[in-house]
Amino acid sequence: MISLLGIFKELILEGGNVFGTTSPIKKEYIKPTLEKFTKELKRVFPKVDFKFNTLGSVGKKDESGDIDLALSVDQFMSKDGEPLLDKWGLDTKEFEALFEKIRKRAKTASEAQSKLRAMLELIAAKLEESSDFITTDIKAAGGGSIFCNFNQYNEKGEEVGDISVQIDINVGNLDWLNFSYYSNTYKDNVKGLHRTQLMLAMFAEVGLSFNHNRGVTDKETGEVVATNPQEAIQALNQKYGVKITQDILNDYFELMDYIKDNLPTDKLNGILDRYLKILDSTRADIPNDLQQYWIDNQDRLGLKGKFLPDNSNLTKYKTA
Repeated sequence: MISLLGIFKELILEGGNVFGTTSPIKKEYIKPTLEKFTKELKRVFPKVDFKFNTLGSVGKKDESGDIDLALSVDQFMSKDGEPLLDKWGLDTKEFEALFEKIRKRAKTASEAQSKLRAMLELIAAKLEESSDFITTDIKAAGGGSIFCNFNQYNEKGEEVGDISVQIDINVGNLDWLNFSYYSNTYKDNVKGLHRTQLMLAMFAEVGLSFNHNRGVTDKETGEVVATNPQEAIQALNQKYGVKITQDILNDYFELMDYIKDNLPTDKLNGILDRYLKILDSTRADIPNDLQQYWIDNQDRLGLKGKFLPDNSNLTKYKTA
């Protein structure tokens, strides 16, 4: 039986609208918006080198629901695992007090993870206080990401009416972030998050916890299993007895076809059940190739369809 609480713990806010007031952004507005956003960040944090990598669907589609950015963890922590407080203009005493509070509350987190969480919360709070243009969700910050609300700009550098976009700054190892958010196919009603959450469901089915910002850990022992793409792929292949390549793992359709062709029915259905439960709490449609499975198993899995888009074929199956 799948634990609903466990599913929620595995979920991230990928593809989700944290603020409830932001809008999708056109492809041509992304570059000028990011230029303005980075300039404002630099004003608040002049010592920081904001060399962002864009993640997921950013710039690959005509329109993106939000903007996912990657920023290397070495902008926040030294090689010795010490927080770079001066670089971000953060108060030492304030940091130490918050770190102690987080450390006592998050008993399973490492010291480095707790330090990074404290830093991200303080950075989000400083942004909220110091900028008239960037709004942050301080409560949501700290899990490896800072969620920002920022106005959209066109190619002339002009504000696009009163429309804003959610910009997520994801902190971690850049190779891992690029892998965990990557998808090379965007067609039909499939988005990048569909590939990533399918991969998450596969790890979860064999007792592994996939974290978008840090890597893969064993749920039972807490042991770190993978911190780079090669280790993650090796872990999946060992657990399932298959030979998945990174090319397969990068594509939702290829990955779905592969597991349907190479996994026993019970293992396949276990993955699909987890996957649909994850998507049921995500602001995304159900891929067309799984919609009949969703209908056939809605009652058994307790699927509500609450977050399905209005144009989904499954909207008539929504329950209160």
